Amino acid sequence: MLRETFIRYVLIPFGVAAATVIATPARGQFHIVPRERLDSLANPALASGAEAMRFTRKRINTGSIGEDDGPKSFTFEWQNVGDKPLVVTRVTTTCGCAAPSWDRQPVKPGEKARLTVTYHPKGHPGSFVRKIFLFTQLASNAPTAILELAGEVIPSARPTYAYPHARGNLLLKQEEIHFDEGSLGVERIECLNGGNDTLRVGIDTRILPPCVKAEFRPATLRPGEIGELTVRYDPSAGRAPARVPLFLTGLGLPPSQSAVTIRIASATNDSKTLKNN
Repeated sequence: MLRETFIRYVLIPFGVAAATVIATPARGQFHIVPRERLDSLANPALASGAEAMRFTRKRINTGSIGEDDGPKSFTFEWQNVGDKPLVVTRVTTTCGCAAPSWDRQPVKPGEKARLTVTYHPKGHPGSFVRKIFLFTQLASNAPTAILELAGEVIPSARPTYAYPHARGNLLLKQEEIHFDEGSLGVERIECLNGGNDTLRVGIDTRILPPCVKAEFRPATLRPGEIGELTVRYDPSAGRAPARVPLFLTGLGLPPSQSAVTIRIASATNDSKTLKNN
């Protein structure tokens, strides 16, 4: 009898209270957004008088675009069918990969204008639907028109994921080379031309110490082609600082953005040197 009383009046109330305390913070971690709110964000109400902006089409299907094809542009045409000029004040899109440009001068009644959206497929494989919101002087917080750009990006056939370091369109498997200060060494970095234009890669040898030699082969690298940066170190040819920048040329980049780092340290102090640098 005593055991049943203890369970009924002590353990059960304690368990309920503990469950309440544990559950309370969990409820606070979730915020349910009503469906109506989500719909209003994706499809906001148009500005009063929006019917004055008449488009020949509000949705363009791009078809299939190769991820390696480079940016492609698509044009929306519209006419002012209202009784006063319209000025497009700003344009926003649901992705930075869709870049808009438009006529900024006032469009008089009866006149036509264009909006061009340039889609950048690189890094965006798969099906897509991008919304474009046009704002005019009719309202600053409500779009005058909502357009759509839809299509599919065919994934790149180039294994760019294996080359995580970029120097412009030249992609590298690594961006640093390490040598033991007292030993002859040869290190190589595999590179990929991830762009759509042929690269003619060279090396600025003017600031390299005599103990460091470098070459890039092939000198002409076609789109999707793999090349190799080879660096040789000979300690008998002289001393070198612990950190040597190697500047690549032909990439259309300033030196500060085209460098590969060569680190030279003694075998015993190598980890300490890396930590301090």
